[in-house]
Amino acid sequence: MTMNTLQKTIVAAIALACTAPTLASAEGFYGTAHVGYSSQANDSQAIGNNIAVDADFPSEFDAGEGSVGSIGLGYQFNPQFRVEARISYHDTDYSDTKVGVGAREGEQYVLKGDLKTTTYTIEGFYDFDNSTAFTPYIKVGLGVADNSYSAKLGGAGISAFDAFDGNVDGYYDAYADDDSTEFTWNIGAGVNYQITKTMSLYTEYQYIEFGDVQTGQDAFTDGFKIDSAASHEFLLGLRVNF
Repeated sequence: MTMNTLQKTIVAAIALACTAPTLASAEGFYGTAHVGYSSQANDSQAIGNNIAVDADFPSEFDAGEGSVGSIGLGYQFNPQFRVEARISYHDTDYSDTKVGVGAREGEQYVLKGDLKTTTYTIEGFYDFDNSTAFTPYIKVGLGVADNSYSAKLGGAGISAFDAFDGNVDGYYDAYADDDSTEFTWNIGAGVNYQITKTMSLYTEYQYIEFGDVQTGQDAFTDGFKIDSAASHEFLLGLRVNF
């Protein structure tokens, strides 16, 4: 390679670097907002002294899917470390059909459940700072989860007591909503892509636990619970530096 060619190569590299987005590694505040898809990690089970102790009743109903949305305010301390406060809303539907066994052989049971959770978390991030517009990161968060779980039971197996809740609609719906406040934690990883000096997109995966949740119980002590409710979440968000 001649000296002239080398000089041209160096100048071209410098010009390319100058036109690439500047990474948001400076100190200061930033805001985030994201939406995403969630998949519950744990199944729902009956509780009480009736169907829960009936060996012929389905032992559990499979976990469902849902959505999540969040806003956050963060502070970047240096190119590697930042902290963010997030408020997130998680909504998961349980819709699963099971068939009884033994004395309940062939009887169909349909669980329609709805888990709504608002989380308030403080999260720490480690950015793998580099010379490109892509910045991978890992994170961990702690906080509080406000949970509300409601459910109703349908299917041919409940036809005999459908009317017990005062409404003949194919579902037995006498399980009141039950609210609880639990400790929540999460771990995750993602990639931030710098669009401009102040704006970037990020994609993130997190595993988050909400604690134990359950519905209210009816006059027969029946209800439903989720032990250590948790979800896998896949998020797409926008970050703006102030």
